[in-house]
Amino acid sequence: MEIKICTQDEVTRIEITGKLDSITAPDAQEKIMPLIVPESRLVLDMCNVSYVSSAGLRVLLMVAKKTAQEEAKTVLSGLSEEILDIMEMTGFGNMFKNYKTYVEAIDNILKDES
Repeated sequence: MEIKICTQDEVTRIEITGKLDSITAPDAQEKIMPLIVPESRLVLDMCNVSYVSSAGLRVLLMVAKKTAQEEAKTVLSGLSEEILDIMEMTGFGNMFKNYKTYVEAIDNILKDES
């Protein structure tokens, strides 16, 4: 797994590549959680994520909880149909707004703030 982080226009893009599983989830958690601060806006770009295990879902749950606690905003982009189905079946579908592309996510996260 690889994680790239960049900030532009007050929105932080967290681009995840590879599998989000029991081996990679601790690293993802370590890199993502400190970015969630009051009023932060994050896009988890998951267009290159091939697999999410229960450990990966746990990281997403922690992100959702901290996002709410910090009054921040986190959205997802680029989920594959398979991962989207898993999230819907496990109840994770309602935790985040999900957009097909990063550009769509940026447009909406900025629009929601204005």
